[in-house]
Amino acid sequence: MGRGIAQIAAQAGSKVCLFDTNPEAAAAAQKQIEQQWQKLAEKGKIDAAKAAEWSALLQPVTTLNDLSSCDLVIEAIVERLDVKRELFAQLETIVDSKAVLVTNTSSLSVTAIAANLKSAHRFAGYHFFNPVPLMKVVEVIAGLKTDAATCERLTQYTREMGHTPVTAQ
Repeated sequence: MGRGIAQIAAQAGSKVCLFDTNPEAAAAAQKQIEQQWQKLAEKGKIDAAKAAEWSALLQPVTTLNDLSSCDLVIEAIVERLDVKRELFAQLETIVDSKAVLVTNTSSLSVTAIAANLKSAHRFAGYHFFNPVPLMKVVEVIAGLKTDAATCERLTQYTREMGHTPVTAQ
């Protein structure tokens, strides 16, 4: 799921930092996305220059601290509440106070994930469907403490990625 999200974010012109606890996984994701673009170029669906432009936007990183300059962090990890809570507690201390933090969860409560965050107002659910490049709907899910402005930013970004945002509870 993370690869597909990274792909459409780069295609929208965003610099994308790929992080995985296994550094080889982030590099493999970059390679797989670039191969996907190469196939599209070979079929004439995009030109080689566009594939190169998008590839330049992908950057594997090796630590969470490497995400400090991100203004949006999209999490797509295992569906375990404790793991997600721990990750967002760490991210909250790393990224700028204006950065938006989102979970791609399909089954856990957004409010429960954000329960221990100091800045739950900037946290939301942002649920993509698989395969991300083809399934053009993204759920934008506010938690109990999520600011409306956070959801508005996510709604706009969804459109920039060529997808349709749907507000969900």
